[in-house]
Amino acid sequence: MKYTKLTLVIAVLFAMASCGKKGCTDPMSLAYNSEATKDNGSCTYPANEKRALVFNATATWCAYCGGWGADYVNNIGDDFPGSAEVITLHSSDQFSVDISDYLLAQINPSGVPSFYLGLEDMGNAGYSNVSSLITSELISTNNISMALSYSTEAGVMNVKVQSQLENQFTGDNCYLAIYIMEDGQVATQNVMGVDDPNYVHNNILRTEANGLAFGTPITFTDGKNLTEVNANLAPATIWTHENLYALAVIWHNNGGSYEFVNLLIKLLNFITPRIL
Repeated sequence: MKYTKLTLVIAVLFAMASCGKKGCTDPMSLAYNSEATKDNGSCTYPANEKRALVFNATATWCAYCGGWGADYVNNIGDDFPGSAEVITLHSSDQFSVDISDYLLAQINPSGVPSFYLGLEDMGNAGYSNVSSLITSELISTNNISMALSYSTEAGVMNVKVQSQLENQFTGDNCYLAIYIMEDGQVATQNVMGVDDPNYVHNNILRTEANGLAFGTPITFTDGKNLTEVNANLAPATIWTHENLYALAVIWHNNGGSYEFVNLLIKLLNFITPRIL
């Protein structure tokens, strides 16, 4: 009888241990499950991949912005899908916001349209030069890998960004900007002197999650950082929430000037297609 009871107790304890909830137990992973007691190998980590950021100074009243400027944006989307992301900074039109104005002041464009690799002017030597500069950026050393997830509910976008140091980069003086972007806004655009009332505007910078153009400082523990932000959205009558997405950008503050490090974007399913 004693042997039977002991066997039963051991069996129960074994069953309890075996029934521990399985999942990702690493709190630095986007797949982390706070209820998991046993790691099942489902943790995800950032891929070591370099990407490029292109700012496009533009305006709805600008004839060339709807002409060759739009062609450049489309070409970047076609030539560098998932590797280069465009942020349109609107000047003195209905899509202008404080964050755009501040970034425009940093790049100080001589006119619109104009294109910048990070904050560096890409010049006026044609699209082939733009393409060449992006290619050079993509083959440069990647110092920080990133992973991103987000969801939107009740007018709030929850964004999580996982960052990981690479190539002995220290990560000192780094800032994380979480730009809230929108596609699919239909508004009049001047296209080579003709107003098009059905023009679809994409890559629109709406705000930064913390209201700061270059984001907030981040620190790395054992080479890793996990940041979570809840960003309040404008009413759906102003922004189409289904068309919003998050673009995470890491900047390095070098003596007061900012240098682009890396970015990551993850798209949701839009009501209107995303057209770069």
